[in-house]
Amino acid sequence: MTSICTGTRDNPAPATPDTLPNACYWFTDPEGALCLSPGCMARIQDPDAQCLCDTLTARLDQLTGRLRDLEERHRYANVWWQALSSVVRDHPDGRAIITETRARTGR
Repeated sequence: MTSICTGTRDNPAPATPDTLPNACYWFTDPEGALCLSPGCMARIQDPDAQCLCDTLTARLDQLTGRLRDLEERHRYANVWWQALSSVVRDHPDGRAIITETRARTGR
């Protein structure tokens, strides 16, 4: 697995306020002190821990895709439900169908 961390303790990344990476990275401040800018909880708790930024980014991408799929399924189900409801309402036995449906679902 390739890490997206741009600097290491032994090879810190040059950084300015305009060029900060999104993930964990080591840098030297203007006075030459070695600093870590953690991008994930693992590094906040332990600077020597493995950076999890790429893992968290992958999980976020996966969950965002899953949410998009669920939203699309919900939109489709809503359109289908509206069409079905309209057909039942317009059917000559519509009231009987709705009454039976409520009885079967306990509503």
